[in-house]
Amino acid sequence: MDLNGSKRHEGSRKAPGRGWYALAVLPAICGFAVMGVILFTSLSKLDDGLEQIVVPGARELELEPGRHTVFLEYNSVVDGRVYRVDQVSGLAVRVEAANGAPVAVRGPTGSSYYTMGGRQGEAINVFDVAQAGAYRISADYDGAAGPQTVIAVGQGFMGALLASVFGGLGAAFLGVFLASGAALWVYLARRRVRQN
Repeated sequence: MDLNGSKRHEGSRKAPGRGWYALAVLPAICGFAVMGVILFTSLSKLDDGLEQIVVPGARELELEPGRHTVFLEYNSVVDGRVYRVDQVSGLAVRVEAANGAPVAVRGPTGSSYYTMGGRQGEAINVFDVAQAGAYRISADYDGAAGPQTVIAVGQGFMGALLASVFGGLGAAFLGVFLASGAALWVYLARRRVRQN
């Protein structure tokens, strides 16, 4: 057995070049790119899940069974018109089934906010729908004067929003984790060769 030859072979191994560090960054870049795609595609679709109503006023919506949330949009755009309010007090939201039966409306159990595409909203009411169908949703100030503003009605909106955000962040963190692992591998490989 030629031990000297074996040692010469180990000593002749080349360390990975510094260019490998640049390649190690690729997973992080890909992770942030995936995050951007997830957020861009999903957040642009979330707007479609919110039905806007200019109030005081009313609108009939086709709703599916389940819990629906009413958001007050402090900043909003409807048909090219900008609506902006700082505070709204006394706004009463009512929901009626197609047969005129009232649907119970109550305050949300927690705080929910969103800001996207020039729109900023806060959850002010929730209501439950037992059967799919047409429902009339109205809001006014009970005969008192109040600013014209916009409410938006959506189902599962906050869950979809959080899923999009955390999905995007997960892709970014995974990319950073893989990039860190690759960079560490390059560093250790270079160090082993130098020590030999």
